[in-house]
Amino acid sequence: MTDVAEQCLRLLLGVSLLLALSTAQANAPLAPGQPLPPLLIEDQGELLLENGRRHFQPWHSDSGLGQPQVIQYMAARISTSKLNEPLTDALQAAGFPPGQLRVTTILNLADAAWGTRGFVLGELESNKKKHPEAVLVADEAGAGLSHWQLAEKNSAIAVIAPDGAIALFHEGPLDKAGIDQVLTMIQGWIDTQ
Repeated sequence: MTDVAEQCLRLLLGVSLLLALSTAQANAPLAPGQPLPPLLIEDQGELLLENGRRHFQPWHSDSGLGQPQVIQYMAARISTSKLNEPLTDALQAAGFPPGQLRVTTILNLADAAWGTRGFVLGELESNKKKHPEAVLVADEAGAGLSHWQLAEKNSAIAVIAPDGAIALFHEGPLDKAGIDQVLTMIQGWIDTQ
């Protein structure tokens, strides 16, 4: 093969690879730098407690615009909730000022183990009593899983900048470097408010 033919072949392969990567990124619903695709959860929704009684209201993903957000979307399974414990523990330990960070946990009830729905809702209510500032959402139909194209029986973390852009998206547990990156981003946004 001549040098010119090899260069043409390399150029064609490079262009093909770039097109494939850009198409994959364009089809990814939760891509850093892009706005968070809007999601409305009406079937159940955000858990509220009034006079000791729980009720639900529709939840929309743009409800936290204007402040940093961490959105956890997870299957309603004990094994899945443990995936995010290192991150949630680090967020609590960081001691961010009240009202400066919105943490939203969305449980996909459609991905709960059979027969555990009542237990899951009871745990959600118990957590709301312990952490009244937390935004806890029950996704009865798994709307977020399909709309945001997430993996089943898993957990996803989306860190959202105050302007609504996705700063970080990760499925599965974050390692220490990822957790440190989340904390640094949030602190930077809080310092500039």
